Amino acid sequence: MKRDVPGIAFVFIDPDGETSVEKSNLLQALSSGEKKALYILNIIFEVQARKEEKQETLFIVDDIADSFDYKNKYAIIQYLKEISEESIFYQIILTHNFDFFRTVESRKVVDYPNCLFSYKTENEVKLEKASGIKNPFINDWKQNLGDLKKLVASIPFVRNIIEYTKGEDDADYKKLTSLLHWKDDSESFSMESLKIIFENSLADVNFPTVHHTDKIIDKIFQEAESCLTASEGINFENKIVLSIAIRLKAERFMVNKINDPLFVLSITSNQTIELLKKYKDKNPSEKENLKILEEVNLMTPENIHLNSFMYEPILDMSDRHLRDLYKKVKNLS
Repeated sequence: MKRDVPGIAFVFIDPDGETSVEKSNLLQALSSGEKKALYILNIIFEVQARKEEKQETLFIVDDIADSFDYKNKYAIIQYLKEISEESIFYQIILTHNFDFFRTVESRKVVDYPNCLFSYKTENEVKLEKASGIKNPFINDWKQNLGDLKKLVASIPFVRNIIEYTKGEDDADYKKLTSLLHWKDDSESFSMESLKIIFENSLADVNFPTVHHTDKIIDKIFQEAESCLTASEGINFENKIVLSIAIRLKAERFMVNKINDPLFVLSITSNQTIELLKKYKDKNPSEKENLKILEEVNLMTPENIHLNSFMYEPILDMSDRHLRDLYKKVKNLS
Protein backbone atom coordinates (compact mmCIF):
# COMPACT_ATOMS: atom_id res chain seq x y z
CA MET A 1 0.00 0.00 0.00
CA LYS A 2 2.54 2.56 -1.15
CA ARG A 3 2.11 4.91 -4.06
CA ASP A 4 1.98 2.25 -6.79
CA VAL A 5 -1.37 1.77 -8.49
CA PRO A 6 -2.70 -1.74 -7.77
CA GLY A 7 -2.64 -4.28 -10.55
CA ILE A 8 -6.08 -5.82 -11.07
CA ALA A 9 -6.80 -8.86 -13.24
CA PHE A 10 -10.28 -9.37 -14.67
CA VAL A 11 -11.70 -12.85 -15.17
CA PHE A 12 -15.07 -13.72 -16.72
CA ILE A 13 -16.61 -16.93 -15.35
CA ASP A 14 -19.66 -18.84 -16.59
CA PRO A 15 -20.74 -22.53 -16.46
CA ASP A 16 -18.50 -23.34 -19.45
CA GLY A 17 -15.33 -22.10 -17.84
CA GLU A 18 -13.40 -18.87 -17.35
CA THR A 19 -11.25 -16.54 -19.37
CA SER A 20 -9.14 -13.46 -18.78
CA VAL A 21 -10.54 -10.16 -20.01
CA GLU A 22 -8.55 -7.10 -21.02
CA LYS A 23 -9.47 -3.99 -19.04
CA SER A 24 -10.25 -1.96 -22.18
CA ASN A 25 -12.65 -4.64 -23.43
CA LEU A 26 -14.21 -5.01 -20.01
CA LEU A 27 -14.97 -1.31 -19.68
CA GLN A 28 -16.91 -1.40 -22.92
CA ALA A 29 -19.16 -4.13 -21.54
CA LEU A 30 -19.72 -2.84 -18.00
CA SER A 31 -22.88 -0.99 -17.01
CA SER A 32 -22.58 2.52 -15.57
CA GLY A 33 -23.08 1.09 -12.07
CA GLU A 34 -20.38 -1.54 -12.58
CA LYS A 35 -17.98 1.08 -13.92
CA LYS A 36 -18.67 3.22 -10.86
CA ALA A 37 -18.01 0.21 -8.60
CA LEU A 38 -14.63 -0.29 -10.28
CA TYR A 39 -13.90 3.40 -9.86
CA ILE A 40 -14.78 3.21 -6.16
CA LEU A 41 -12.33 0.32 -5.71
CA ASN A 42 -9.58 2.62 -6.92
CA ILE A 43 -10.78 5.35 -4.55
CA ILE A 44 -10.72 2.91 -1.60
CA PHE A 45 -7.13 2.00 -2.48
CA GLU A 46 -6.13 5.67 -2.68
CA VAL A 47 -7.85 6.51 0.63
CA GLN A 48 -6.12 3.64 2.42
CA ALA A 49 -2.74 4.67 1.04
CA ARG A 50 -3.24 8.26 2.23
CA LYS A 51 -4.41 7.02 5.62
CA GLU A 52 -1.28 4.93 6.14
CA GLU A 53 0.95 7.81 5.04
CA LYS A 54 -1.01 10.20 7.32
CA GLN A 55 -1.53 12.55 4.39
CA GLU A 56 -4.01 15.35 5.13
CA THR A 57 -6.61 15.30 2.35
CA LEU A 58 -9.79 17.03 1.24
CA PHE A 59 -12.13 14.69 -0.65
CA ILE A 60 -14.84 16.14 -2.90
CA VAL A 61 -17.51 13.47 -3.38
CA ASP A 62 -20.00 14.15 -6.18
CA ASP A 63 -23.11 11.91 -6.45
CA ILE A 64 -21.03 8.84 -5.74
CA ALA A 65 -23.99 6.56 -4.99
CA ASP A 66 -25.98 7.06 -8.20
CA SER A 67 -26.70 3.85 -10.17
CA PHE A 68 -26.43 1.66 -7.07
CA ASP A 69 -29.15 -0.23 -5.25
CA TYR A 70 -29.95 0.70 -1.64
CA LYS A 71 -27.73 -1.96 -0.10
CA ASN A 72 -24.67 -0.59 -1.88
CA LYS A 73 -25.72 3.02 -1.27
CA TYR A 74 -25.76 2.31 2.44
CA ALA A 75 -22.36 0.60 2.19
CA ILE A 76 -20.95 3.71 0.50
CA ILE A 77 -22.48 5.95 3.17
CA GLN A 78 -20.94 3.79 5.86
CA TYR A 79 -17.55 4.12 4.16
CA LEU A 80 -17.96 7.92 4.00
CA LYS A 81 -18.72 7.76 7.73
CA GLU A 82 -15.42 5.93 8.32
CA ILE A 83 -13.56 8.57 6.30
CA SER A 84 -15.21 11.33 8.35
CA GLU A 85 -13.83 9.81 11.55
CA GLU A 86 -10.21 10.26 10.41
CA SER A 87 -8.80 13.53 11.76
CA ILE A 88 -6.60 14.06 8.68
CA PHE A 89 -9.50 13.71 6.23
CA TYR A 90 -12.10 16.32 5.23
CA GLN A 91 -15.06 15.92 2.88
CA ILE A 92 -17.35 18.03 0.74
CA ILE A 93 -20.21 15.75 -0.34
CA LEU A 94 -22.39 16.88 -3.26
CA THR A 95 -25.60 15.18 -4.36
CA HIS A 96 -28.86 15.73 -6.22
CA ASN A 97 -30.41 12.72 -4.46
CA PHE A 98 -32.43 13.88 -1.47
CA ASP A 99 -32.74 10.39 0.04
CA PHE A 100 -28.93 10.06 -0.06
CA PHE A 101 -28.62 13.55 1.41
CA ARG A 102 -31.01 12.73 4.24
CA THR A 103 -29.28 9.42 5.02
CA VAL A 104 -25.83 11.05 5.12
CA GLU A 105 -27.19 13.43 7.75
CA SER A 106 -29.12 10.83 9.76
CA ARG A 107 -26.07 8.55 10.01
CA LYS A 108 -23.97 11.50 11.16
CA VAL A 109 -21.53 11.49 8.26
CA VAL A 110 -22.19 15.24 8.27
CA ASP A 111 -23.61 17.14 11.23
CA TYR A 112 -26.91 18.92 10.62
CA PRO A 113 -25.44 22.48 10.86
CA ASN A 114 -23.09 21.58 8.01
CA CYS A 115 -25.87 20.41 5.67
CA LEU A 116 -26.62 22.99 2.99
CA PHE A 117 -29.04 23.38 0.10
CA SER A 118 -28.03 25.20 -3.05
CA TYR A 119 -30.42 27.07 -5.30
CA LYS A 120 -30.13 29.35 -8.29
CA THR A 121 -31.56 32.86 -8.49
CA GLU A 122 -31.61 34.96 -11.62
CA ASN A 123 -28.12 36.26 -10.86
CA GLU A 124 -26.28 33.74 -8.72
CA VAL A 125 -26.11 30.35 -7.04
CA LYS A 126 -26.74 30.51 -3.29
CA LEU A 127 -26.25 28.20 -0.34
CA GLU A 128 -28.48 28.15 2.72
CA LYS A 129 -28.74 25.92 5.76
CA ALA A 130 -30.83 22.84 5.08
CA SER A 131 -34.34 22.67 6.46
CA GLY A 132 -37.03 20.02 6.32
CA ILE A 133 -34.63 17.08 6.24
CA LYS A 134 -36.56 15.25 8.96
CA ASN A 135 -40.12 15.76 7.64
CA PRO A 136 -41.26 19.38 7.32
CA PHE A 137 -44.89 18.47 8.07
CA ILE A 138 -44.22 17.21 11.61
CA ASN A 139 -41.34 19.52 12.48
CA ASP A 140 -42.63 22.76 11.00
CA TRP A 141 -45.95 22.98 9.18
CA LYS A 142 -48.19 21.30 11.77
CA GLN A 143 -47.06 23.78 14.42
CA ASN A 144 -47.41 26.77 12.08
CA LEU A 145 -50.75 26.34 10.30
CA GLY A 146 -51.41 30.05 10.83
CA ASP A 147 -49.08 30.53 7.87
CA LEU A 148 -51.62 29.82 5.13
CA LYS A 149 -48.97 28.57 2.73
CA LYS A 150 -48.06 25.88 5.23
CA LEU A 151 -51.74 25.13 5.82
CA VAL A 152 -52.37 24.64 2.10
CA ALA A 153 -49.15 22.63 1.69
CA SER A 154 -50.28 20.33 4.54
CA ILE A 155 -53.42 19.23 2.69
CA PRO A 156 -51.67 16.45 0.71
CA PHE A 157 -50.02 15.14 3.90
CA VAL A 158 -53.32 14.98 5.79
CA ARG A 159 -54.91 13.30 2.78
CA ASN A 160 -52.10 10.71 2.88
CA ILE A 161 -52.75 10.09 6.58
CA ILE A 162 -56.44 9.48 5.90
CA GLU A 163 -55.58 7.23 2.96
CA TYR A 164 -53.27 5.11 5.13
CA THR A 165 -55.62 4.90 8.12
CA LYS A 166 -59.13 4.92 6.63
CA GLY A 167 -58.75 4.26 2.91
CA GLU A 168 -59.69 6.06 -0.28
CA ASP A 169 -63.42 5.55 0.24
CA ASP A 170 -63.42 7.71 3.37
CA ALA A 171 -65.53 10.86 3.01
CA ASP A 172 -62.74 13.15 4.30
CA TYR A 173 -60.27 11.65 1.82
CA LYS A 174 -62.68 12.45 -1.00
CA LYS A 175 -63.23 15.98 0.31
CA LEU A 176 -59.49 16.70 0.35
CA THR A 177 -59.22 15.24 -3.14
CA SER A 178 -61.53 18.07 -4.22
CA LEU A 179 -58.80 20.49 -3.18
CA LEU A 180 -56.19 18.74 -5.33
CA HIS A 181 -58.39 18.02 -8.37
CA TRP A 182 -61.19 20.17 -9.74
CA LYS A 183 -64.50 18.59 -8.69
CA ASP A 184 -68.07 19.85 -8.66
CA ASP A 185 -67.71 20.70 -4.94
CA SER A 186 -64.23 22.28 -5.07
CA GLU A 187 -65.57 25.83 -4.95
CA SER A 188 -67.89 25.19 -2.00
CA PHE A 189 -65.29 23.74 0.41
CA SER A 190 -65.08 26.04 3.48
CA MET A 191 -62.35 26.64 6.03
CA GLU A 192 -64.69 25.23 8.68
CA SER A 193 -64.84 21.92 6.79
CA LEU A 194 -61.06 21.82 6.54
CA LYS A 195 -60.71 22.58 10.25
CA ILE A 196 -62.93 19.61 11.16
CA ILE A 197 -60.93 17.24 8.92
CA PHE A 198 -57.59 18.41 10.30
CA GLU A 199 -58.75 18.11 13.91
CA ASN A 200 -60.21 14.64 13.28
CA SER A 201 -57.01 13.44 11.59
CA LEU A 202 -54.22 15.04 13.65
CA ALA A 203 -53.40 15.09 17.35
CA ASP A 204 -52.85 18.47 19.05
CA VAL A 205 -53.43 20.46 15.89
CA ASN A 206 -53.69 24.24 16.27
CA PHE A 207 -55.87 25.31 13.36
CA PRO A 208 -55.69 29.06 12.69
CA THR A 209 -58.43 31.48 13.61
CA VAL A 210 -60.01 32.46 10.30
CA HIS A 211 -63.41 33.27 8.88
CA HIS A 212 -64.72 29.73 8.72
CA THR A 213 -67.08 30.49 5.86
CA ASP A 214 -64.15 31.53 3.67
CA LYS A 215 -63.61 29.22 0.72
CA ILE A 216 -60.43 27.14 0.70
CA ILE A 217 -60.12 27.47 -3.07
CA ASP A 218 -59.86 31.27 -2.69
CA LYS A 219 -57.12 30.84 -0.08
CA ILE A 220 -55.18 28.49 -2.34
CA PHE A 221 -55.19 30.97 -5.23
CA GLN A 222 -54.48 33.86 -2.86
CA GLU A 223 -51.39 32.11 -1.50
CA ALA A 224 -50.26 31.10 -5.00
CA GLU A 225 -50.33 34.78 -5.98
CA SER A 226 -48.17 35.68 -2.99
CA CYS A 227 -45.68 32.95 -3.99
CA LEU A 228 -45.04 34.87 -7.21
CA THR A 229 -43.42 37.72 -5.28
CA ALA A 230 -41.82 35.70 -2.46
CA SER A 231 -38.05 35.75 -2.05
CA GLU A 232 -36.26 33.01 -3.92
CA GLY A 233 -35.04 30.02 -1.94
CA ILE A 234 -35.76 26.37 -1.21
CA ASN A 235 -39.42 27.22 -0.45
CA PHE A 236 -40.91 23.75 0.18
CA GLU A 237 -44.38 25.04 0.91
CA ASN A 238 -44.35 27.61 -1.90
CA LYS A 239 -43.67 24.91 -4.46
CA ILE A 240 -46.50 22.72 -3.20
CA VAL A 241 -48.94 25.64 -3.08
CA LEU A 242 -48.03 26.60 -6.66
CA SER A 243 -48.35 23.00 -7.82
CA ILE A 244 -51.81 22.64 -6.29
CA ALA A 245 -52.98 25.97 -7.73
CA ILE A 246 -51.56 25.13 -11.18
CA ARG A 247 -53.41 21.85 -11.34
CA LEU A 248 -56.69 23.28 -10.06
CA LYS A 249 -56.68 26.15 -12.56
CA ALA A 250 -55.68 23.84 -15.42
CA GLU A 251 -58.36 21.27 -14.59
CA ARG A 252 -61.02 23.95 -14.10
CA PHE A 253 -60.14 25.33 -17.54
CA MET A 254 -60.39 21.87 -19.17
CA VAL A 255 -63.64 20.97 -17.37
CA ASN A 256 -65.26 24.19 -18.57
CA LYS A 257 -64.02 23.76 -22.13
CA ILE A 258 -65.02 20.08 -22.35
CA ASN A 259 -68.46 20.95 -20.91
CA ASP A 260 -69.45 17.34 -20.28
CA PRO A 261 -70.40 16.88 -16.57
CA LEU A 262 -71.16 13.17 -16.96
CA PHE A 263 -67.72 12.51 -18.44
CA VAL A 264 -66.01 14.41 -15.61
CA LEU A 265 -68.01 12.51 -12.97
CA SER A 266 -67.00 9.21 -14.58
CA ILE A 267 -63.28 9.84 -13.97
CA THR A 268 -62.11 7.79 -10.98
CA SER A 269 -58.31 8.19 -11.26
CA ASN A 270 -55.62 10.09 -13.17
CA GLN A 271 -58.03 12.98 -13.62
CA THR A 272 -55.54 15.43 -15.16
CA ILE A 273 -54.50 12.87 -17.79
CA GLU A 274 -58.08 11.91 -18.61
CA LEU A 275 -59.16 15.53 -18.92
CA LEU A 276 -56.20 16.28 -21.14
CA LYS A 277 -57.04 13.37 -23.46
CA LYS A 278 -60.63 14.57 -23.81
CA TYR A 279 -59.54 18.17 -24.28
CA LYS A 280 -57.18 17.10 -27.09
CA ASP A 281 -59.96 15.20 -28.82
CA LYS A 282 -62.31 18.18 -28.72
CA ASN A 283 -59.76 20.95 -29.33
CA PRO A 284 -56.91 19.54 -31.46
CA SER A 285 -56.12 22.91 -33.05
CA GLU A 286 -55.42 24.73 -29.75
CA LYS A 287 -51.68 24.02 -29.93
CA GLU A 288 -50.52 26.68 -27.48
CA ASN A 289 -53.04 25.68 -24.80
CA LEU A 290 -52.18 22.01 -25.27
CA LYS A 291 -48.49 22.76 -24.84
CA ILE A 292 -49.17 24.48 -21.51
CA LEU A 293 -51.49 21.71 -20.31
CA GLU A 294 -48.91 19.05 -21.21
CA GLU A 295 -46.44 20.97 -19.10
CA VAL A 296 -48.90 20.95 -16.20
CA ASN A 297 -49.28 17.19 -16.52
CA LEU A 298 -45.51 16.76 -16.63
CA MET A 299 -44.56 18.96 -13.70
CA THR A 300 -47.24 18.72 -11.01
CA PRO A 301 -48.27 15.12 -10.09
CA GLU A 302 -45.22 14.17 -8.00
CA ASN A 303 -45.26 17.53 -6.25
CA ILE A 304 -48.83 17.14 -5.05
CA HIS A 305 -48.93 13.41 -4.28
CA LEU A 306 -46.04 13.52 -1.87
CA ASN A 307 -45.75 12.01 1.56
CA SER A 308 -43.32 12.17 4.43
CA PHE A 309 -40.97 9.68 2.81
CA MET A 310 -40.22 11.26 -0.55
CA TYR A 311 -39.96 14.92 -1.44
CA GLU A 312 -37.14 14.69 -3.96
CA PRO A 313 -39.19 15.77 -7.01
CA ILE A 314 -40.31 18.98 -5.30
CA LEU A 315 -36.77 19.79 -4.18
CA ASP A 316 -35.29 19.18 -7.59
CA MET A 317 -37.66 21.54 -9.40
CA SER A 318 -36.94 25.24 -9.73
CA ASP A 319 -39.28 27.56 -7.86
CA ARG A 320 -39.06 29.88 -10.88
CA HIS A 321 -40.31 27.16 -13.26
CA LEU A 322 -43.45 26.72 -11.19
CA ARG A 323 -44.04 30.47 -10.98
CA ASP A 324 -43.75 30.76 -14.77
CA LEU A 325 -46.11 27.84 -15.31
CA TYR A 326 -48.69 29.29 -12.90
CA LYS A 327 -48.69 32.53 -14.87
CA LYS A 328 -49.18 30.61 -18.12
CA VAL A 329 -52.08 28.60 -16.69
CA LYS A 330 -53.77 31.77 -15.42
CA ASN A 331 -53.72 33.10 -18.98
CA LEU A 332 -55.24 30.04 -20.66
CA SER A 333 -58.02 31.08 -23.01
